[in-house]
Amino acid sequence: MLYQRCVLILIKIVLISLHFLFASFLHAATDQAVASRNQSTEQAGEAAETLSESIKKNLGVTYFFYFYGPGFHPDNRDINPNQLGLPENDGIFFQNQISFRYKFSNNLALDFQSRFKLILNNRIENPDYRVLRWETPRIGISGKLISGTEWTLIGAINTDFPYFFPAPFTGVQAQQRTILFAPGMFASLRYEPRESRWSFFSVLAPRFLLYENRAALDSQSKNSGYSAGNKPEFIIAFQPTLNYKLDTNTKLTIGTNIDYRKVVCSDWNIFRASLISNGEDPAWRFSAVPIYIGVTYAISSYLSIFPYISTFPIAAQRVDGRTGSQASILEATSIGMWMNGTLF
Repeated sequence: MLYQRCVLILIKIVLISLHFLFASFLHAATDQAVASRNQSTEQAGEAAETLSESIKKNLGVTYFFYFYGPGFHPDNRDINPNQLGLPENDGIFFQNQISFRYKFSNNLALDFQSRFKLILNNRIENPDYRVLRWETPRIGISGKLISGTEWTLIGAINTDFPYFFPAPFTGVQAQQRTILFAPGMFASLRYEPRESRWSFFSVLAPRFLLYENRAALDSQSKNSGYSAGNKPEFIIAFQPTLNYKLDTNTKLTIGTNIDYRKVVCSDWNIFRASLISNGEDPAWRFSAVPIYIGVTYAISSYLSIFPYISTFPIAAQRVDGRTGSQASILEATSIGMWMNGTLF
């Protein structure tokens, strides 16, 4: 009897030992599997992060959108009026510029800039009307061109593809104007003093244009009151804004657009200028000077928005060269917006 009890106790001890041994083994195996899975997850996350960093290191996407909105005058609610009170385009529209960049150094990249318009309505019943109007893209070098302690010049030095290239390397305006070569710059200049609420920002857009047919003109320019002689050949253009910081992300902004150009019918005397932007005068054209007043919201590096009211305050520039009549300041007032940012 005693022997049987001893055997039973021994068997129980062995079974309990085997149970704890198996449980310990199972627990160790489970911990190893969990650790292995966590390691795999971490490795996958690190691989994804490495791939993302690699893409950001070598590629980049930036954009600049302009919205040309409706006029204030009752007759201009469905167009964006120019200084003559005439439509700047077929109707209300977006001008879009998206750059795809391949970075070959810390500061510079090969830059392919796509350009297109989204035209929301056809107020002037243009027979060539398209909601999406693809414009000739540009190719060049972009990046931080030059900088100082409190200022930077960032942008692209580029040129249009020739008008006879196949789509999508050409566009409607280039084809109708027969643009062969258009070297220039599209860049932004920032000056932000550290101890001041005031700052300065400007888009810089000088450009030289060479045409195959100097008499060819796009339909939109014709509808805006211009002739082929008013096609630009050399443009000195920038859009300066003066900003006052209201808080960390918000600035009160006032700006303008300075555009001085030699057109096809102009001679090369840069000091001979005219305030009348259309017509056949051989002077250079000092384009109508608008005033923009609005608020800039710097939401992040991905998005900065500048909604504004635009008008043309100089009365002499609101004269229609075709009829001699003068557009009122209300006829030349509209709303608009800039949007720009760096996606990566």
